[in-house]
Amino acid sequence: VIDQHMLTVISAHGGATPGTLTTNYEASVSQAVTNSPVVDGGTQYVCAAANVTSNEFTQVSPTNVTLTLTNDATLTWQWNTNVFLATATNGNGTVTAADGWYATGSSTALTATAGANWHFTGWSGDTNGCTPAGNVITAAMTQARTITANFEIDQHTLTVISAHGGAEPGTVTT
Repeated sequence: VIDQHMLTVISAHGGATPGTLTTNYEASVSQAVTNSPVVDGGTQYVCAAANVTSNEFTQVSPTNVTLTLTNDATLTWQWNTNVFLATATNGNGTVTAADGWYATGSSTALTATAGANWHFTGWSGDTNGCTPAGNVITAAMTQARTITANFEIDQHTLTVISAHGGAEPGTVTT
């Protein structure tokens, strides 16, 4: 009678190869996640590690483990969740934060810098739950966000006053 054991594989995302299996006692088994990261809209799931109960194992990489099956065991793949931050500008200026994936629960500060002869007027977009302070906003990365820094061109008023004769054109705002 050959002693056999079962390895059950649990993964909230991606695929696992070869997956759940039954094999002989002390069989060498290699398991891998077949697609990490997994992107679903503005959310990204990245396999970070594995946890194996009831059996020794070696973490070869975040997406690969090897083990010699000596007991029935369960391998659970551990996933981190990231959300996407997209930044934009409306007018002439820049935003310091880079577009990209940020860990859920983290926060990042965006700083708006106006171009020459422009001024910062405020933030718009997915700013609910963020903390604005002038030209800096701290974005709580609880969801995918698109945040826009808004700028307007500077305007100045020139008033021409003449004690004699007519003033052309009078008052001009540019």
